[in-house]
Amino acid sequence: MKNYKDTAEKKQAFIDALIEAGGIRQIACERASQKLGRKVHRGSVYRWIKTDEDFAKKVIEANQIGDAMTIDLAQSTLVQRTQGMYYKEQIAIKVKVDQYKEEIKVVEIQKYLPPDYHAAKILLAAKAGYLGYGNHQKIEHSGEVVAEKHIQVMIVNPYGEDVEGYYLDDKNKIGSSDES
Repeated sequence: MKNYKDTAEKKQAFIDALIEAGGIRQIACERASQKLGRKVHRGSVYRWIKTDEDFAKKVIEANQIGDAMTIDLAQSTLVQRTQGMYYKEQIAIKVKVDQYKEEIKVVEIQKYLPPDYHAAKILLAAKAGYLGYGNHQKIEHSGEVVAEKHIQVMIVNPYGEDVEGYYLDDKNKIGSSDES
């Protein structure tokens, strides 16, 4: 017999973890499993979504919250990259203890990442596209559009200098220029 309290706990742990995981279900299953000390299977999650309408709604809400958090994090990182940023990194160094002995120590150092032009370009495209920043192209056309019925294809023989002309007719059949 199934323990419904256990299933309800797993469902809630999964929903909580899904928000923290930015909407990524596999990571949410792993985090929920760690939190509970028992496995939350992805297959179970998909079955719960199909059979439990309330749970399915909670998953959609958790995805939206997780997505918003992920977007916010990505956006703040992008802003930091446009301004330049300091970050900490751990490195291993050898330290001489005495004449014959060395130790490896892990130290934390602070590094500087200068402003990134590409990050600024991406941020402007997203935030100020209406001002003309971004990857927008405006194509204007005046006059009449004429549709061609034939495409000229040249096949070159790499072993000789013979060049033959072929074309596709309006029914996409290949024809030779010799047939004309």
